[in-house]
Amino acid sequence: MSRGLHGVLIFPMVSILTLGSAFGHRPIFTQESGANPETAVPFGDPDISQVVYRELTPSQPQVWFTVSVPKDFDLFVQIGVPVINRLQSFRPSLALIGPGLAAVKLPFSIPEGMGGVVFSTKEVEQPRVFYEHFTGTESWILRSESIRLSEPGRYYLVVFNPEGQEGKFWVAIGRREAFSLKDLLEFPLWRKRIREFHEISTR
Repeated sequence: MSRGLHGVLIFPMVSILTLGSAFGHRPIFTQESGANPETAVPFGDPDISQVVYRELTPSQPQVWFTVSVPKDFDLFVQIGVPVINRLQSFRPSLALIGPGLAAVKLPFSIPEGMGGVVFSTKEVEQPRVFYEHFTGTESWILRSESIRLSEPGRYYLVVFNPEGQEGKFWVAIGRREAFSLKDLLEFPLWRKRIREFHEISTR
């Protein structure tokens, strides 16, 4: 292999490693509305670090996500909101719904035969601030949890607010960072969309 070609190949790999460590979660942008279990936003491999950006509104008071996990899996989940002044007191709750979980009372219907657990953020007074270098954005991390799921199958994550608050949020799962050469080409668009979500100028 020539020295020139070697340099061409090494540069993208170094870029991926650098951007991956700065970026962390792989963003997912999909067309699913997440209004109910049938239109739930799908996550991929539950071990890989991924994030989805959404919003609670009067017309959509819950946003549903779905992920399939193997038996005896430790699912890492995290919820946060962008650092925007009007969202300082926004405290959405996160419900995990699936097989083998205890019965749970929620302000919405869940699939038959499933139980759940609710992670509230109402009590969080001083959330941790996370600065993402690649996008130049800041978020308040409201809660991080690792849940042992003994039964394999399809699970749902549902973001809602018991007090009816509206606002933007993001949900992330997984701990393992994984980026490909194809992802490298997507980074400029990802950065633009994430900065728009955080209401930061893209110029």
